[in-house]
Amino acid sequence: MSPRPIIDWHGNQREPAAQEVARAEAAAARVRREVAEIREAAGQLADGSPGERAVADFLRTQATLLERAGGTAGDVATLRPHQDTREQPGMLPTAARSALLIARAYHPAGAQGPAR
Repeated sequence: MSPRPIIDWHGNQREPAAQEVARAEAAAARVRREVAEIREAAGQLADGSPGERAVADFLRTQATLLERAGGTAGDVATLRPHQDTREQPGMLPTAARSALLIARAYHPAGAQGPAR
């Protein structure tokens, strides 16, 4: 799904430029990679102790929310900072970022480096 048309304050509508489409597609690919990381860690924790199962439930929930919010190029344009996994200096991590950090702590081999 390509990014949605862009509408300015005056109601004028235009199609996104190639650079905007490329940026949205790259961000959606990042979100899909991170969702896969989170789900993989959740799968590994699902058969563990009660605490690990609770963490797995949290990870699955966050992966679903993140995927719905930014899993396609059309959706990622509306991904808000409180839904994203990007690091925000000076701010507490969002739930999605926390899920990604937990996933990377439990499964460091799957880590792709910091989210950008």
